[in-house]
Amino acid sequence: MTRSSPTEVTGYRNDGVGTAVALVNAVTTDGDASPGALGALLASYNFKVGEPVTDDEAEALRHWARLLRPVFAEADEEGAIDLLNAVMGEVPMHPHISDHGLGPHLHYGPPGAGLVDRVRANTAVGLAFVICEHGAGRLGVCQDTGCERVYADISRGPRKRYCSKTCLNRATVAAFRARQAVTPT
Repeated sequence: MTRSSPTEVTGYRNDGVGTAVALVNAVTTDGDASPGALGALLASYNFKVGEPVTDDEAEALRHWARLLRPVFAEADEEGAIDLLNAVMGEVPMHPHISDHGLGPHLHYGPPGAGLVDRVRANTAVGLAFVICEHGAGRLGVCQDTGCERVYADISRGPRKRYCSKTCLNRATVAAFRARQAVTPT
């Protein structure tokens, strides 16, 4: 999986947008939302997980993912903004510059925030940057039949409508076959 640079969207050292997508997909579609899997997922997006994710933290992360999903599914930009503003209102945020060996960078959660609050703050801010810089149309649910995974498109090129190249290819082949079925040979 190719990820954009975390600094392309938020300037932070982890990828809040990618984390939001992966977390929502792990919890609401086909992923493993166990504490161990969530810890590994967060670590893969450069969150300092430290201790194993507890059952309580995992449940809080699952709840957060379910709150974020409607932001991806909302087709109307105003509606997406309202949804994201509502979930951001639930997040303790205290933006501050930190330098703990990674160079100066912004933290969005309060100093000393726990894992769940850091994830919530970074995913909310990451999605807010996407909406502000690219528009809510860059967030969505995969258009492939039967796929419910979400995506965030922060690319410069054409806007995507699929969560992966696999879904894009499957939809393209299905459309080709459908056209061939109605075209007499």
